[in-house]
Amino acid sequence: MRTALPILLVSFLSNLVWEMSQAFLFAPHFSGPTDFIVIHVVAACIDIAITLCILLPELFLLDRIIPKKNDWRRFACTAILGLFVAVVLEKVALSVGIWSYGPYMPIIPFLGVGLTPVLQMMILPGIVIGIGTSAKSDRIGSE
Repeated sequence: MRTALPILLVSFLSNLVWEMSQAFLFAPHFSGPTDFIVIHVVAACIDIAITLCILLPELFLLDRIIPKKNDWRRFACTAILGLFVAVVLEKVALSVGIWSYGPYMPIIPFLGVGLTPVLQMMILPGIVIGIGTSAKSDRIGSE
């Protein structure tokens, strides 16, 4: 649990900031400041689950293939998986009407999904695992 706590905390905080900062790119989806906070806290919690799904191969498979934690190849593998997961989730959410984009959302050509949510799942999981494993190694060194 001590290993998971920094990963969960960094994931929640980074996704919350990202969600709130990209809110203006989506169609209006809140009414007032309290609703804005509640909706984006819930979204950040859902993002934790998505991030953990993206990080499962990182935590279990890549340790065997690429043993060095801060190797660029590990980040690249995580980013590619994040790209795939984000595109699938965005396509599904858009098709069933869970959310929609506003006029300022940059759309990725040929994929038809928003750039910022895809970047979110490509960038943040790698940062989360980097910070989370750094916190773990810092604790191990101090014990």
